[in-house]
Amino acid sequence: MNLLHPPSLAADLSSSHILLDTTVFIDATKSDEFLKLLTSISEAGCGLTTIPSVVYEFSRNANNINGFNERLDFIKGLGVTVLNRIEEVLEKEQVFKIAYAKSFSQNKDKGPSYTDALLCTVAYRYRASSLLIMSANHKDIPRSMFDRTELITMDIGGELRNEAIYRLSPEKLNKAIIAIR
Repeated sequence: MNLLHPPSLAADLSSSHILLDTTVFIDATKSDEFLKLLTSISEAGCGLTTIPSVVYEFSRNANNINGFNERLDFIKGLGVTVLNRIEEVLEKEQVFKIAYAKSFSQNKDKGPSYTDALLCTVAYRYRASSLLIMSANHKDIPRSMFDRTELITMDIGGELRNEAIYRLSPEKLNKAIIAIR
């Protein structure tokens, strides 16, 4: 078996909603087992969601229109809902954006990608519904604000990949917001 995850993962996520990062789609195209896991999560009643910049990142390396359409069909085939006009909704989340940016101020490397910043802000915006994030970009999901609740490890062509599920922590979030005031 080239995929490790909690056996009850699909059932545990049955009433959740997960925001999928680009890494999820890339890994799903390379691992049939991971693709089956995503399908079983969706079939268990978990809503799969993403944002337009993820769709762009996933489709941008297509060499022709057929390849581009295949990638869009791949996303649609998983039953993923794409949240449109998300930047307009997130303009109101200034406090979170400042706290999120500050969580990277100690890091001398570059900060998070635009897409990962949007994913985290969307999770904040819809925090009342406990929106989760699935990503392999672990450095871009600050542990000072999010809890890693699940880890999915896969072997793709001899390379180990780890997708994780993150949940915004109300306690950590409050500390981060207090620190910027």
